[in-house]
Amino acid sequence: MKKRIILIKRPLFICIISFLIASLLATAIVHAEEDKINESKRNDFNARLSHINCKILLTEKQIDLLSKINENVSSLKSALNADYIKLQEFSAAFNNKEFNNYFTTTFKDNLKKAVMEINQAKKDFRKSNLTKEEKSILRDDHKKSISEYSDCINKADKDIADARAGYLNSWINKWNNVITKMKERGYDTSEMESVVSDARIKLLPALEAIKSATAGNRNKVMGTARNLHLYLWTRFEIARLNIYLKSIETDAIAEGYQTEFNAIKGKLTGVSALAVEGKIYGPGEFETIWKAIRDATMMLKELNRKIMGKAE
Repeated sequence: MKKRIILIKRPLFICIISFLIASLLATAIVHAEEDKINESKRNDFNARLSHINCKILLTEKQIDLLSKINENVSSLKSALNADYIKLQEFSAAFNNKEFNNYFTTTFKDNLKKAVMEINQAKKDFRKSNLTKEEKSILRDDHKKSISEYSDCINKADKDIADARAGYLNSWINKWNNVITKMKERGYDTSEMESVVSDARIKLLPALEAIKSATAGNRNKVMGTARNLHLYLWTRFEIARLNIYLKSIETDAIAEGYQTEFNAIKGKLTGVSALAVEGKIYGPGEFETIWKAIRDATMMLKELNRKIMGKAE
């Protein structure tokens, strides 16, 4: 009778643990999808839109100025405004493919046409019937528009830098929330807490450096903070997944899933080797790391499902 009670009790324990892991893994996947990818994309799109808007504003101001010489150039503004609205739509939908396609074809064609007309109007400026005073005012207004464009670009860069700093800073709060929930379920989160501690010591100063950076080195400082964040994010995710993996190790092996367990362990070990502090991630490199972590998460979720199936 005693042995029979143990056999009934063990599957129930497995079901409870497995359900908790499945719930936490599902939440974590959504966390990564919505917070890392969507927010990162939103920041990237906003950065591009800000720069495009600066170019459109400069072009339209030059059109307004030169319409005094050639009134036909005024008609070019409507196409640029329509382009910006369209790009905003693609940005809101996180549609990178259509954004890039529209930007490199329709928008660039319209902008190129506007610039050509502006350059032609500038040539006509010298032989126009404008008075000397009117030409002087036009030159001054043109210089002013160039200066405003420079200010616009600098402000756009600073706004994006501040937004990225705020976005990266919010991850510390998100990590703490994950740790709190896992602690409540009895998991040892010491390694995850170590990541948060490093983030406070290293990432927060890097974020403050973004806010105070000059226009000349802002991109470099942003890159440093971003790469540090990617390194810490990878460490945190590996620590989190290893906790879940360890919690089902005994049952996974007992149920005959040693191969699946080893595969997940190997995946996490491999991705850990790719996460190096101070590394400058090139195009596509971090996506490789993110994909490996996503795959490990799905593999762990599938192993957990199998264990639950045998426990039923």
